[in-house]
Amino acid sequence: MNTPTIYRKGAIGALTDEYEKVLTELKNLLVQIPDDNFKNVYNEKVDVDFQSVRNIVLHLINSGYLYTNHIRIRFGNKHVVPEIEIEKTEQVIVELDEMFTYTVETFEDKWLLTDDDLMNTIIKTSWSTYDLESIIEHAIVHILRHRLQIEKMIAKYAIL
Repeated sequence: MNTPTIYRKGAIGALTDEYEKVLTELKNLLVQIPDDNFKNVYNEKVDVDFQSVRNIVLHLINSGYLYTNHIRIRFGNKHVVPEIEIEKTEQVIVELDEMFTYTVETFEDKWLLTDDDLMNTIIKTSWSTYDLESIIEHAIVHILRHRLQIEKMIAKYAIL
């Protein structure tokens, strides 16, 4: 899977391009994991969200929708909270793509917001307060953090 080389406009476009890039890196990792290993619980001592690759990715998808919904709510746009079931690796690729498409649709009329617009668009969540730029950055780093967690799980439990 390759990240498209068509770049989006403006600061939000650049952040969205980076978001797509980290999602592509994650998907490239995930397609290597056999379905049985994808669902297998490797550590029951941690939060259920982090016991298997499947659960980590489900957490990422749900979080992606959550961040985007906070942005949509801030701008007064319609939002959804999908219920997602994932049993196979190929399903997760589709769900990640749908979550990203939902995010891109959120930004369709915002590509050319100014730096002032970005910094002055305040988004309050239950865990923190962000400006528009920082919540998008948070979403990107969230994927990076959990991709690393999956890489460590792969190495520790010889998943591939």
